Formats: sequence, structure tokens, C-alpha cells
Amino acid sequence: MRNFFIFLCFCACCTLLKAQNANAIQEAMADYDYETVLSLIEQETPTLPLLYQKGKALKGLGRTSEALEVFRDICRQDSLNSRAYIEAAECCKSLAKYNEALACYQNAIGLNPENKYLRLQYINMLMGMKRYSESLKESNLLAEKDSTAYVLHLRAESMGQVYDNTEIMRVIDAYLDIQKRYPDDYLSAAKLGNIYVAGHQYEDAIDITEKFRSIDSTNILVNRVNAQAYCLNRDYPKAIERYEQLLQEKDSSFQTCFYAGISYYALENFYPAHDLLERALKDDRSNVNVLYYLGRACSKTSWKKEGVAYLETAINLSMTSDSVMSRLYVGLADCYKMALQYANQANALLTQYEKYDRQKHRLLYDVAFIYYYYLKNVPKAEHYLTAYLKTRPKDSKGKAQEVDADGVPIIGEDNRYNAAENWLKDIREKRKKEDFFKGKVDTASVAPIK
Repeated sequence: MRNFFIFLCFCACCTLLKAQNANAIQEAMADYDYETVLSLIEQETPTLPLLYQKGKALKGLGRTSEALEVFRDICRQDSLNSRAYIEAAECCKSLAKYNEALACYQNAIGLNPENKYLRLQYINMLMGMKRYSESLKESNLLAEKDSTAYVLHLRAESMGQVYDNTEIMRVIDAYLDIQKRYPDDYLSAAKLGNIYVAGHQYEDAIDITEKFRSIDSTNILVNRVNAQAYCLNRDYPKAIERYEQLLQEKDSSFQTCFYAGISYYALENFYPAHDLLERALKDDRSNVNVLYYLGRACSKTSWKKEGVAYLETAINLSMTSDSVMSRLYVGLADCYKMALQYANQANALLTQYEKYDRQKHRLLYDVAFIYYYYLKNVPKAEHYLTAYLKTRPKDSKGKAQEVDADGVPIIGEDNRYNAAENWLKDIREKRKKEDFFKGKVDTASVAPIK
């Protein structure tokens, strides 16, 4: 009896200690004391609830990879644990494991099909992965049951990525629907305004943003679009009125400084134009439009030398280097070749030679090759072989053909000139024989090209 009593006391003490330890873990979690949480969990027998707490603590300490392994383990042990799938998905997003994150959200949705949070996270993941057709499909399904502004925005944004300019009205209608349901939704007003501005529909952009301003005239995002629309619509005094409000509210964004500067420049108020455009230039030092207007503004003020420097910089930025253009034409010629467009290939090589690679004379040889073998135009081939041989250095004439140990010709510029000379001789000899049998008098010389 005494032993049984001792056993009961021992069990009671163990239970009390476990309860105290569990309470300590909960208190540490509530205090975000994750290191203590991990330390206390190590003293316990592993259970799924403790593993979940461990994963949360690891995640909170930024040990995301370790946390992910814990949540994966929980999912393997309990495939119906939706919380573990959600936490695993969050870890995967942080680690750029987007496909796995998507799969985790899909598993969680399978367990809780009506859970709005999961559906929203899933749609956002699809959009983040630029799988817009799928995000549009999912957001359409969700919008059938939930017409909140956030869901409608997901649908409209997906539509904007899926539909091209021929279907832009469908996107516009989606944002107009949001405006109709939620007149105080600033984001739909701003996005509609931006769509209208992009389509040069400045009056429509002004109308939609002014309508919102009658509800809230302090929203910076809407006011930026509104001011830009006035500027592009050449109502510069109104644009400046709007931009002055933005500037007073400490808006120093590139868009505000740039278009405010243009508005002042258009009204020939060059000093404030200069100051604003200089601020815009700090955000984008290679922007040719900023450099242009800033340079012009400087020329109208006391910074004339600076104006020259700005315009020179703009011109240099606008001119593509010969090396870049040469590389583009190499690619273009190769594309023409693969598409069997040999005439275009020859023209691309000639443009490359005449405009960007005047020292790369072998291009003339390549053009001759195309005309002879692909276009079957012997006179053109002869013309470009002749032109190629005229570029031959005088000291390279008469050099023997170089070959390797196996007797295979080594392709170098001297050897290419030798090959071109022999090829041209063959063309002329062949034509001479053809003309002879046709009863024509041959006037072509087969002597080496001088």
C-alpha cells in the first residue's frame, strides 16, 4: 500500500512538472522568447503540438530552413494538419521555393476549400509567379462568392496581365466595377487613371481622379495621376496647382519632380523647373528626357555650361555604340540564315560592314558566298569577291596556303584572300568557256586582282 501511494505521488509530480513546463513554453511563446521555447522543448518528448511550436520558434528566429524541415515532418506525420501546410508554404516563400509553396497552399485548400485566407494566398502566389491566366481563373471563382474590393482587385490586376490592348476595355470595366461598388477605393481610381494616361485619354484620367478627389482630396497616389494628366493635357497652371500641393506634402517622388519640372518649363518659369528636374535626375541619372528638359532649362538660366553638359550626356546615352550594333547585326544575320532568308542575310552583313565594322573585310567574302551558293547570283558573288580582294594588304600577296600537319588548310585572313582569288579566277574561267561556246567574245580578265 505504501509503495502504491509513493507511485501515485510520483505520477502526480510528473504531471505537475509537465503542466508547468507546458505553461512555461506557452508563456515564452507569448513573450516571443523563442530561444527559451526551443530550450524547453528539447527537454520534452516530441509530440506534434510541440513540433509545431518548435517550427514557429525557429521561424521567428529567422532559422527558416530548419523551420521548414520541422513543418515538413509534421505534414508527413499528419497529412490532415492544414496549419502545418500553411506554415510550410510561408517558409517556402521566404526561401524562394515557390513551386513547393504553391503545392503546400493547394494541400491546405484541399483540406479547407472555403477558407478565404488560403485562396487569397494561393492567388497571390500565382501572380507572384506570373501565372496570370491561372490567377485570373482562381480570382474569378473567388469573386463569384466574395465581392470585396481586395478580391476584385486581384481579378482586375490578373486581367491587366492576361489581356492585351485590344481587350483593354475589359480591364477598364473591371476597375470601373470596383469604383461603382466602392467609390472611396483609391487604388482603383489611381489604376484607372494610369490606364487612361497610358492610352493618352487624359480627359478621362482627369475625370476619374477628380471624381475621387471630391471624396478625398488628400490621397497622394491619386493626386499624382491627376496632376500628371493635367500636365500631359497641357493644362500646366492646373498641373502646377496640384504639384504644389504634393510638394507641400513632402512628396519628392521622381514622377512628381519630373512632371512638375516640365509644367514649370512649359510656362517658361525656368528656375523652379531647373530645381525640380535636378531632383528628378538624382533618382534616374540616365533618363534622357530629364537630361533634355534640365539642359534646356539650364540654358535659360545662369547654368548655361551645365546645360551643355546635360545635353551632351543625353546625346551620348541615346547613341548606341558600334560594338553593340555590330553584335545585333551578327545576330540578325544568323536569324535570317536560320529562316532561309538569304537575301536579307546578305543585306544584314553588308549593313554591318558598311556602318559598324569597316575593318571586318571578311564580311564581303561571306556575302559573296551567300550570293554564289544560296542565291545562285554569280555576278553579285563576283562583285563582292572583287570588292573583298581590293582590301587585301599588299604584303600578303603571293603567300602560300598554310596547312596543318594533316594537310588541311588553316583558315586565316591571308588564306581567305588566296581562296577568294582562286575562286574568282574559277568564276571568270567558267564564264569565259560558257561565252566561247555561245559565240560571245570574252572581255573579262583572269589576271590577279590589282
